[in-house]
Amino acid sequence: MQFETLACTEKDGILHVKLNRPDKRNAINPQMFWDIEKCFAEVASRPGVGAVLLSGEGKGFSAGTDLTAFQAGGSQQDIRRFVRMAQRAYNEIEYLEKAVIALIHNFCFGIACEMALACDLRICSPETTFSIPEVVMGLVPDDGASQRLPRIVGVGRAKELILTGKTIGAEKAERWGMVNEVVKLEDLEKTGIDWAKEIVCNGPIGVGLAKRNIDMSMNMSVADGLECAGMAQSLGFSDPEFITRIQQRLEERTKAKKS
Repeated sequence: MQFETLACTEKDGILHVKLNRPDKRNAINPQMFWDIEKCFAEVASRPGVGAVLLSGEGKGFSAGTDLTAFQAGGSQQDIRRFVRMAQRAYNEIEYLEKAVIALIHNFCFGIACEMALACDLRICSPETTFSIPEVVMGLVPDDGASQRLPRIVGVGRAKELILTGKTIGAEKAERWGMVNEVVKLEDLEKTGIDWAKEIVCNGPIGVGLAKRNIDMSMNMSVADGLECAGMAQSLGFSDPEFITRIQQRLEERTKAKKS
């Protein structure tokens, strides 16, 4: 997998995707949106990949929008078309039926923060700072922060971050639930790999369906969410790998009893 703005390597069923514009602090331009959309669409059809680690090359995760790559003056229709394109890129991350773990260091601003919010899990280093500063420029976050952040940290915290445009550190982000864990910078990649290996060892159908059931249930009543879980479960039970895994578990228990 080769892309203009991403560096991708695959090892042990884990795809490492790095934002690869270090000279621009991994600032996100239109090409990066296109590359992300294509990359994650391709990952969806690669059975050998069970999890994705998303990180940034160089000094930080991403400084957000590459302001030099966007020109004002387009029509409102042009702006909406572009926004929908950017949203599709992040939706590919969210809809991927494989776990995506963001490994974040130093800075994660604006649309880069919205990218991280589209991931399933987020791990950062202690010096990392986060912000969603669109309102400072009289704009709104349009790539998912207004939708995903409240579901992750609650409406009050989301409004605090978005309406003030403030910057918060790693400790507060973890306390709010915006990141799952804070680890030393030198341990960031290793921690991500360890988490990904745990996930890859599980049934891929189960991981994918569980992820989608959680995300979809956020917009459903409890009753509808439970019905959705039941439908997903019927797919899991019909997967031949399920029988194989059950047999393996039974064999392991038998061996354990004998030992």
